[in-house]
Amino acid sequence: MNIVFATDKGYLQHLAVALASLLENNSRMNIYIINSDISDADWKKLGKLVAGKDSKLIDIKIDERQIENLVTHSYFTKAMYYRLFIPEIIVGERALYLDADIVVNGQIDDLYKTDISNTFIAAVHNPGINNNNELGMESSAKYFNSGVMLLNLQYWRAGNVKEKVIEFICGRKGMVQFPDQDGLNYVINGNWLELHPRYNLHTVLLCAEYASTTQVKEAIDNPVIIHYTGSSKPWHFADNHPYKHLYWKYLRITPYKFVIPSKPLGLLGLNNLKRMIPKPVKDGLKKILRRKKIK
Repeated sequence: MNIVFATDKGYLQHLAVALASLLENNSRMNIYIINSDISDADWKKLGKLVAGKDSKLIDIKIDERQIENLVTHSYFTKAMYYRLFIPEIIVGERALYLDADIVVNGQIDDLYKTDISNTFIAAVHNPGINNNNELGMESSAKYFNSGVMLLNLQYWRAGNVKEKVIEFICGRKGMVQFPDQDGLNYVINGNWLELHPRYNLHTVLLCAEYASTTQVKEAIDNPVIIHYTGSSKPWHFADNHPYKHLYWKYLRITPYKFVIPSKPLGLLGLNNLKRMIPKPVKDGLKKILRRKKIK
């Protein structure tokens, strides 16, 4: 299987979690990491995850000159555009693209074998985004989440998807909410195959409005790929995602296992801070305080 991630060094910890979970549940993969700034030292850390396994990591450095004028901001970096280059990097007919803020919770063989011979991609619907008119899409076209995509590379090459997405974004600076995702939806314009949401349980599907549908219920109960979308992430202390524990489970088998949840202490609150203190330390502090009271 050709598996592709596109990221930068700022997401190394989370990429490591995604890789650890993918490798724990799957085998025989060529895993491409498209990036521009992962150092040799960091690459060696990632390489430890595939040691002794029948899969390999492939370091793909991207030339950013083709995307230097595209929209970026604090939440979306240039790395979001790297996925557009996948058909130029992989010679084969198909590839599975995965965002780095995911956990793979099972086997993806069936997903990878999905018949996409007559369409651009297979993906999961992203409900709640209804801006077809603004994007210039057909009114009947569904909007997909681009964090998990099974790509028909021949369709992408023949349809000049990369070039059209870049042209779309350059022509609508300041007008798109999710630059690369909006651009892909505009170009593909409904010509995609809808996957079961278990293959991309992105966070909006957990909302009560959508969680009651049969397929989403099935996805929540037995997800294959959990996608931590939105501003609150499982590595944030106050995050309450139901599958937050899986992120930390896989983090413990990566070189980044000693990190602690992020967020300034001032934002945590006293009760949350207390929960972070190990019980033996709490007990020791209580004994010291009791001694001081006696004196």
